[in-house]
Parts: sequence; structure tokens; C-alpha cells
Amino acid sequence: MTRIHLSPSGLDLNYRWMTAASRLICRVVMGDLLDVTGTEKVPPRGGLLVVSNHVGTTDPPITGAYLPRRDLYFMAKSDYFHHPVSRFFIIGYHAFPVARGTADRAALRQAVGLMRQGHAVLVYPEGHRSPDGVLQRPHPGAGFLARAAGVPILPVGIWGTERALPIGSIWPRRAPVHLRFGRAVPLPAEDPDGPRRTNQQISDLLMQRIAEVLPASRRGIFGGTTDYRAVPPAAA
Repeated sequence: MTRIHLSPSGLDLNYRWMTAASRLICRVVMGDLLDVTGTEKVPPRGGLLVVSNHVGTTDPPITGAYLPRRDLYFMAKSDYFHHPVSRFFIIGYHAFPVARGTADRAALRQAVGLMRQGHAVLVYPEGHRSPDGVLQRPHPGAGFLARAAGVPILPVGIWGTERALPIGSIWPRRAPVHLRFGRAVPLPAEDPDGPRRTNQQISDLLMQRIAEVLPASRRGIFGGTTDYRAVPPAAA
């Protein structure tokens, strides 16, 4: 698969234009139905792994529009890059392709490299939109990124976008949408006397951080009443 070349300068005018357009569309369509909180918790600079739940098609553009940094990059499934029109817009929105369901080492190296250069990368540990709007068991890839990059982790919770643009719809509709940024913290240190955490265990830890910024009704298996370790990740 052809790798997309990114120029992570933080001054990309296409990205600034597209995020501004996303904010305008949100104001026109949703108005005061869009609730964004916690932007003051986002580190203004430095490497950052942004991890979020995923419930709707518009999650990436809305999150990118309101996260107060212009050097945010996205991992997106490679299918989106096949059509020239969608390719133009998705690259302009700082996305780069990942082959879902595989150990796409090139995409992982690109993500780690961006974070080590001091930029922010957004990933969805679940690997897909939740079919019922609540948290699913994540895949281990996000855990690998968190370990390899060694940067703070910023949890993000978003909900309501599954109603703002339902599956099969072309035009967005007015619906309450909530976007909540948590506090960025480093991964907890390993226990020097215990076994090394697996990538899956780290991914599960990231989902627990996301659960903390979601309402209880959205936490799913990470709500404390289920042993999430017994639930396998869904197919990507």
C-alpha cells in the first residue's frame, strides 16, 4: 500500500481551512446542541496520543475541529484513500492510511514518528464505530503505540454523533452532540517486580481512561459491572 507523505509543520493551511469549515458546519447544523468541554485540559504542544471512543462518522472532523491544536493527525482505514475526491479531503485533514485487521507496521511507525516529533495523533482503540454506542473491547494496536511513543495520553469521549449522521444518511441532522476532553497523563509506570504489561492490557487501560470521561450509560463493558477481559475485541 502506498504510504502518504505528511509534512507535520503545524502550519498546514488546508488543515486550518478544513477545521474551520467543520466548526462552521457544526454551528449551522447543531448550534447550541453541540456541547464541548475540557479544551483547557489539552496540552498546547508536545507529543500526545489522543484516544477516543467511536460512535459516528463525524467523530474525526468534529474532534479535530475543536481540539485546540493544529498539529493533530489521524489514522484512517485505507479504503478512504482509494477515491481521488475522498483522498484529497482526508489527506487535507491530516489523515494517513492504516490497513485495518493487520499489523500495519508502516502506519504504526508513522504514528510513533509523529508523536516523537512533538505532534498529536488520534486513534480509536476499538478500531471501528461501536454498533450500539457503548464501549467495546479494544485491539492491542493502541497499546503498542502508547508504549512505543512514550507520550502523555489524552482521553476523549464523544456521543450523539450516531444520531447527527446516522448510517446510510448523506446529510447531517440536528441532534445533541457531546465532546468531552479528559486530562492528559502518562501511562502508569510498570511494576518492576511484576510481569511486563501486554499491548492488550495497555489498550484496556486506555479504554478505562476513556470510560472516565463518558456518562455511565456509554461505558459498556468498562462500566465496572462486567469482566471486560472475558470479551474479545470485535473484528476490525
